[in-house]
Amino acid sequence: MKRFVLIVCVIFLNSLFIVLDCRASDTISPEQIQRLFPKATVIGNKAEDFPVYPVYQLQELLGYAFESNDLVEFPGFSGDRINLLIGMDVQGNIVGIEVLHHHEPIFLHGLGPEPMNRFIDQYIGQNVSKRVIVDSAANDTNPNDNTVHVDGVTKATVSVIVISDTVLLSALQVARNKLTGFASAPAATAKADTFEPLDTNDLIARGLLQHWEISQNTFESELGASLDDYPDGTFYLQDGDTFNVYFAYLNSPLIGKNLLGEADFTRLQAMLKSNEQAFMVMSSGFFSYLEPEFKPGTVPTRVSLLQNDLPFGMRDLNFYSFEPQQLAGGLEATSNLQIFAVNTQSGFNPSLPMQLSLNIDIAKNHLISQQLQLTHTYAVPTDLFDIAAPVDEYTPEPAWIRVWKMRWPVITVLVLSLIAVTAIFALQHKLSANENRFRWVRWSFMFYTLIFIGWYAQGQLSVVNIYPILQSVKSGFDLQVYLMDPVLFILWSYVFVSLFIVGRGIFCGWLCPFGALQEMVGWVAKKFRIRQRKIPFSVHRKLGWIKYAILGGLVIVSYLSLSDAEVLSEVEPFKTAITLHFVRYWPFVLYTVALLAAGLFINKFYCRYVCPLGAGLAILGYFHKFEWLTRRKECGKPCTMCYHKCDIKAITPQGKVDYNECVQCLECIVYYNNDHLCPPLKKAGKSPRTAQNIAESLAVEVR
Repeated sequence: MKRFVLIVCVIFLNSLFIVLDCRASDTISPEQIQRLFPKATVIGNKAEDFPVYPVYQLQELLGYAFESNDLVEFPGFSGDRINLLIGMDVQGNIVGIEVLHHHEPIFLHGLGPEPMNRFIDQYIGQNVSKRVIVDSAANDTNPNDNTVHVDGVTKATVSVIVISDTVLLSALQVARNKLTGFASAPAATAKADTFEPLDTNDLIARGLLQHWEISQNTFESELGASLDDYPDGTFYLQDGDTFNVYFAYLNSPLIGKNLLGEADFTRLQAMLKSNEQAFMVMSSGFFSYLEPEFKPGTVPTRVSLLQNDLPFGMRDLNFYSFEPQQLAGGLEATSNLQIFAVNTQSGFNPSLPMQLSLNIDIAKNHLISQQLQLTHTYAVPTDLFDIAAPVDEYTPEPAWIRVWKMRWPVITVLVLSLIAVTAIFALQHKLSANENRFRWVRWSFMFYTLIFIGWYAQGQLSVVNIYPILQSVKSGFDLQVYLMDPVLFILWSYVFVSLFIVGRGIFCGWLCPFGALQEMVGWVAKKFRIRQRKIPFSVHRKLGWIKYAILGGLVIVSYLSLSDAEVLSEVEPFKTAITLHFVRYWPFVLYTVALLAAGLFINKFYCRYVCPLGAGLAILGYFHKFEWLTRRKECGKPCTMCYHKCDIKAITPQGKVDYNECVQCLECIVYYNNDHLCPPLKKAGKSPRTAQNIAESLAVEVR
């Protein structure tokens, strides 16, 4: 026993080290970003307008680093998000990925971090404009198409699909927001053939050029004070008592060519990037829309555009850096005439109404600063645009749908087997009437459960699967978490329903791969006549409480620390024996082999005394409706054959079935339905009474 406890402790400590090794700090350090961009000399702070870190080599922008959790929300297999630090260059190529945080059990406590890192490394060098399919890299036979195939990770299908979506969709968001050439086409494009000569008055009269006149009284009313009360240089009252703002949309030739002249309009068109919309803003009078510290080529703070209550920054094009400030059409240019660009990647649509917003922050004295916002509506006629039909951008199907489609053959076989096991239970009396036939069905299904459900389909239910349900009490229920693995979802759905019908036995006795493995160990023990340790029934009952204590401890720990609960869940040998096929660090293998070896001397030792999953199922199964393992009035008194024959002591000395412990192997039904095995039937067969009297004598059944 001391050696057994030592083995368990070694496994728990080793698991804890694995978990700690996989955890990463939530704070992004410059050193982490430097690993993604080895040539970087300057790493900027996290931008306020969009959650990225700009990275430079001297003054050249290399790209951006960003956390996936800031951009997407894809729950992993554990229900928690996988947070990645991703680096992307200005061409949209992924240059590096670092795992910051994850709770994927298969990588934390099973395969280890290496397969996860190898999978992630396949995305380095890929451009976010390409479509990536997780199947096999061998399928990537056409280098000229826009599709890339990458190798998945066996036994971690759900986790790698979530990782793939996390990488690609978070990177695509950054590309569309920060990089040229990744945005979808603008919803409205100015028509190039719409032009007629118009002067300034014509443009104003038709609303194409806006003249916004703000009086001194309006300013004073909004500020609640006289303009004379402000420091010298704040207002230029010597220039009159009105503040005039002119602004116009320039991409349309009808406006831009008439305002700028043909030469400057052509120059503007050459300067504009795709998806950029140009606006002219100019002011005169006692105030300026440009702050005194404004620098050409930057985004001014005093002026912006609003659309649908969302602000859009206007970037100065420095259009007149080497050319004189001048306008056509009779409008005299002022010294603060500027041309600005607004990018439609941010969602701006020039064909919809907008407002020019003046965001004024002025100091009344060295202690008091006042803010003022004034807006003026501007709507460019829609007949100046070609309005594009909405484009449905490619978005991948939810990960759970893709997994279900990929695994449809497995799902089909699993569903058929569940129908089969339901039929076995429904026809248990007919099936068990022939002992050899029943043995053949039972053994075949045990091999199917171990090999197909367990080793192939990875359908071993575990207490770890319950943690997301417990966590949903705190964080909210998300059905996608449970749909991510179709095999587990179908099994859990079937088991949950069956619990309230017949108890825990259908799963524990027929659908649990490790239970099937233990059953086979029991067969080996009988084959080689290994002597079984006899445990008194009273001691057996007390030992059975151990698994409930383990379950209670795991539930409590899961609320305090999910990571610690996952470590302690290694008390289950399922991952070693079923998920990883015994290919694992030696303490885990030794622990699992020890449990199976114990089953040579105490049938299904783990199921009876250790299994927390079985304990949880027994608690729910306590409320089952039917007790369909038929008993006779002779069971327990005088006949105790089933009590002695039941390998897991699920039948009491009184002959009743303890459904909290019963795995419903149906062995007792085999005895029940065979007159050469069941003592009451054998005795009745030797009696001279008629068959009718025999039937009446044995018809009283205890349920």
